Amino acid sequence: MRYIRPYIWLLSLFLLSSCLSRRDSLAPIITIYDPPNGATQGLESPVVSGYAMDDNGILSIKVDNVDLLSDPNYQSQKGKKLVQFFFRIQPQSGEFAASVTAEDSSGNITVLPYKLKVDTQAPTLEATAVRISDSRLRVSGVARDNDAVKTIIVEGNSVPFIASPEQSFNVDVTASSSATVIVEDRAGNKISQSVNP
Repeated sequence: MRYIRPYIWLLSLFLLSSCLSRRDSLAPIITIYDPPNGATQGLESPVVSGYAMDDNGILSIKVDNVDLLSDPNYQSQKGKKLVQFFFRIQPQSGEFAASVTAEDSSGNITVLPYKLKVDTQAPTLEATAVRISDSRLRVSGVARDNDAVKTIIVEGNSVPFIASPEQSFNVDVTASSSATVIVEDRAGNKISQSVNP
């Protein structure tokens, strides 16, 4: 029994030390929420927003190898468990792509490929207005976009539909000398047209 006690003591010490020196194997989590990955965006607000999260703290967030946390505005964020970040995209047409990398205090790294379709082309609109009574106009037309038509508003009335590249509409409105139709695509590009009966 006297010889077993030192072995039990050594085994306990070994088990305790292995529990205390557990290595962090969880990589950081990166989320980009505005605009989300794969979205279509105009150039009016070319700012990408997101956050990186890790239970041991974030040491760096890089966008195409440029460390955001080395910027003086982010110095106080280094080592925090949740870090919000922003970066500007280069104003251009077509597609924007970047690699967003986050590293935690244990050296674990997460890489998020980020893509954004940049759309500067306004939708097209063909619309007509027909008087259907002394007090009512029927405004009809077709809106088209290279990506997707998001909203159609006729004289302040929103037309309900699911975003699509082409959308027809018929809306009855109060009669006036003209009716205004506004079409907006998912990137925020707009076209406005007044139609006369």
